[in-house]
Amino acid sequence: MKSIGETIKEIRLNKKIKQKNMKSVSQSSLSTIEKGRLPSIELFLDILKELDIDMLEFFYIQNGFQLPERDHLFKLFREQKQSLDENYIHELKRKYDDYLTYADDPFISSLNDILDIYLQINKTQSFNVKHDDAFEMWAEIANRKVWYHNDIYVLTKIFYIFPIEQIDNVINSAVEQLKKYDNFPHIHFFKIAFFVNCSRHYILAGEPLKSKPHLIAAEKLAKQHQVIILRITAHYLLAYSDFVEGNKQKAYARVNKTTQILFDLEKLNDDLKNDGSLNYDVIANDFLKDWTKFLNEQK
Repeated sequence: MKSIGETIKEIRLNKKIKQKNMKSVSQSSLSTIEKGRLPSIELFLDILKELDIDMLEFFYIQNGFQLPERDHLFKLFREQKQSLDENYIHELKRKYDDYLTYADDPFISSLNDILDIYLQINKTQSFNVKHDDAFEMWAEIANRKVWYHNDIYVLTKIFYIFPIEQIDNVINSAVEQLKKYDNFPHIHFFKIAFFVNCSRHYILAGEPLKSKPHLIAAEKLAKQHQVIILRITAHYLLAYSDFVEGNKQKAYARVNKTTQILFDLEKLNDDLKNDGSLNYDVIANDFLKDWTKFLNEQK
């Protein structure tokens, strides 16, 4: 990996900016930085601003136009499919285990614990799993007055293994802590996915009415930011609370409408090469299977 100074020089030369023409730093200081001296944080940010490069892109460029390893591992975690892919999880765990042999990284270690939980869920086909590290994570974070993004992210990935009487506390705390991140870049997708996931869990736990406010929030955000698949999912999941509230015709209409949209989207895929896109038929059939199971339980 190139040094910070080498990367600054590379960007500056590619933009055809001479050292003497930089306004954020003197020519002599810039020369020493490009030769290896680390700048202060304030000066580094000023240089990036003048070069019109944000920090995330800078480190991407520094790493040869690739994500740094830690960011890449986090990206792989986020890219897991909706239905847990056990082969993918095992492969990802191997990467995490290898990384953690030489890196002391609490966040990646927490994600690795979550992968263990996912494997337990797959093995038992139940959310009723025990994982001491998960409960320790919750206990540690819950005692803090302020939660940060990665704290919230971790908790939103493990809340469903808690007893139903504790879930409200975990979810409500996470929702409240998320409010301060309303203006954080790209937070909307995280919030939508969280609202949808906690709603799914309430439905599976037999508490669909508790899912309703989260789904309304998720659908509103998904519409605003044009996140189509999560908007469709939130709209479909609202059918469960509609049904329990006695609006059965509205509930059936939701299910029929959303699954038909998904089947139509899959028809578009038929005309395209297999590019790793979502299989909308699978999602639609999963919706219908879950809905049928729910209806049978109501009889």
